[in-house]
Amino acid sequence: MDDAAAAVPDVPAVLQQSSGERYWEIDAIRGIAILGMIFFHTLAALVMFHVIEETETFLKYYNSYVFGTAIFIILAGISMILRHERMQKKGLTDRDYYVTLVNRSLLLLGIAMLITVATWIAYQVFLGTNECIIFGFLHMLSISMLIAIPLLRFKKWNLLFGLAIMAVGIFFIPNFTSPEWLFPLGIHSAEFLQHTPDYFPLFPWTGVLLLGVGLGNVFYPNGIRGFTLKYTPGKILQTMAKLGNGAVTLFIYIVHMPVIFVILWIITAITGIGYI
Repeated sequence: MDDAAAAVPDVPAVLQQSSGERYWEIDAIRGIAILGMIFFHTLAALVMFHVIEETETFLKYYNSYVFGTAIFIILAGISMILRHERMQKKGLTDRDYYVTLVNRSLLLLGIAMLITVATWIAYQVFLGTNECIIFGFLHMLSISMLIAIPLLRFKKWNLLFGLAIMAVGIFFIPNFTSPEWLFPLGIHSAEFLQHTPDYFPLFPWTGVLLLGVGLGNVFYPNGIRGFTLKYTPGKILQTMAKLGNGAVTLFIYIVHMPVIFVILWIITAITGIGYI
């Protein structure tokens, strides 16, 4: 057990992290981020059901979703670093580590493609439109992780790589609207955004992931906490840490939007409040 865990004896065993295991502070922040994502997706669903309007004030409030998403992606980058030490503690090799990251990325990509199909069917059936999530959050995250894998050896330098990609995505890519088949990079026409409710291009978001990789090497070198944390998490943060466990978070992300949609659809049918 590391010094930080020893300094907080009141923390439940599941949260007393030793090197190579989960760090409660990362999981807690991820848990808060996923709750924020559910909240903002609920707002978007309420707009879809015409329960609330997209006023200028609402849009400014909703735009803070970008900040929460960035935190989530940064944590994904840090988690790539933390996984290395966990696997070493299990006696696995660097090759096992990279294979695991590739398999994880491909799993997320497969789920992302299923989401594309599912949203296309849902929009056809419920709205009669030809929309779907063409290149959403999981599409971006899975491919960004694949891109990040060969860059992991550059450790802290990924901070610069990440900032450079973010700068290209913010200041350079928006100047181009064609060819539109490069939409994964962020090149698209204005009409493109009318056909996808969720869009996360590689520029600048891959840069955000690499920023997380760089920060992971700064604060968790080789996957080990590089600082002392004496704070004892309360019950709320303990709950957030449980929600922020990687497998739990992925499950919540996959199911939360269909659940929100079905609940609002039932409420609308029963009460007559809103319509779709």
